[in-house]
Amino acid sequence: MAKLWITYREGLKTVGAVRADIPLEPSVSRLDLAPWRLFADEPPQAVPMDQVDHAADRKRALVEVTSQDRYDLCGLVVGFFESPYSVKECLRRLSL
Repeated sequence: MAKLWITYREGLKTVGAVRADIPLEPSVSRLDLAPWRLFADEPPQAVPMDQVDHAADRKRALVEVTSQDRYDLCGLVVGFFESPYSVKECLRRLSL
């Protein structure tokens, strides 16, 4: 299971929290993930979800892909991929 992170910028750092574990294969199409959407290969600085929920900054939905998450014909490398959709839309598309 891949991890769905909700993140935001705090200065030059990306901080966030894991919102849910999600199956990678169906999430690739639902969240429009692609190799060119690689955001980072290092994890965001982990903070409590309450802090993320109350942050006023623009939030991003990132999907953490590990080697265990990858499947046959998966075009994604290990790393963190940003969805082009808003956090609210990502959660709707994943029924969370």
